[in-house]
Amino acid sequence: MNVRLDALVAEIARILDASLLRHDPEFAKLTRAQRMHFITRSLAARDIARGEKYGGRKVKFWRPSRRVEGNIGVRDHGIPDKVERIEGRIGFSTLFDELSELLDVSDEPINRVTDYVVRLFGMYAMGLLEYRGK
Repeated sequence: MNVRLDALVAEIARILDASLLRHDPEFAKLTRAQRMHFITRSLAARDIARGEKYGGRKVKFWRPSRRVEGNIGVRDHGIPDKVERIEGRIGFSTLFDELSELLDVSDEPINRVTDYVVRLFGMYAMGLLEYRGK
């Protein structure tokens, strides 16, 4: 399913995905859509992102949590949302369990990435960084 991600959430997810692949290339066996499912769920569990539903039962839009929105530059940043394909777990796999377990125990790296991205968005809001798009 195609889902919109706020630019801040998309940047955090992109960095975490790249870090996971560097940490263990075995995760490349999962599709990006499946990895993004676990990453967004992990961000929601840590009160970094919140999913919003429109119509049906599925989440259609991921935006920063209310706690994260309090930081400068997170709200009304003017950077376009990203559209990402996100799919839940399809079958039972040890690789799924490893990825889920890795995200569950790695609070420190996730918090570091979140702080880094929030700082970048704050610098952008103050005019210290220029957004160059994709």
